Amino acid sequence: MAVFGKIQSGLTQLYAKNLGGVTDTGEYSASGISRTVYWFHDESKRMGDYSPLGTLLMNEQAKEDFSEDVVDYVFLHEVGHDQMGFIGRALFWTFYLTFGLLFLAGIMALPRTLVVAFQFAPSTVMLPAYLIIGIGITIAAILPFVAVCWIDETLAELFAISKIGRSQYRSVLDEVKEESDAGLLHNIRLRIQYPPEPLILWIARKRGIGGQ
Repeated sequence: MAVFGKIQSGLTQLYAKNLGGVTDTGEYSASGISRTVYWFHDESKRMGDYSPLGTLLMNEQAKEDFSEDVVDYVFLHEVGHDQMGFIGRALFWTFYLTFGLLFLAGIMALPRTLVVAFQFAPSTVMLPAYLIIGIGITIAAILPFVAVCWIDETLAELFAISKIGRSQYRSVLDEVKEESDAGLLHNIRLRIQYPPEPLILWIARKRGIGGQ
């Protein structure tokens, strides 16, 4: 196990290079849960990450920009990704990468798809139908990727809510929104990757998670 731990740690260090590199490693605890956290530090908007290796990474910048409650929430959210187990995570990454490639292919092919729609539409009357079909093909490539992301992130959010409650969950998200100065592209990525807050809270209420 010690050898596996060293390999896992080394691969995590390598994985973290796209986040600016690991600056420190240590135990972090919140709501009675403790895990080893690999800390990175840069000015990116990413506050945490759960690696394909099953390790947790968190941005030290979050400790400077936000309250302890927000940092605890980020930690618990990332721990929540761990609840799927090895087989669940393996399936997630298989679907994530497969649908991710389809997503990129759909986006890259969209301009060409629209050009083809213009070229082969038999008349101006039929052109809107051809454009809708072209856009529909792109959406069909995007939706499976969004669905996989939303399922994964919803499970992580529900785990965090189960530990901090719905009231504190709303509070930390309000703080994040107040401090956020993210650009348009970042916000678009968030909308694709993360389900909306009202949906998360609705599911939590339906399942009786997190109190009032």
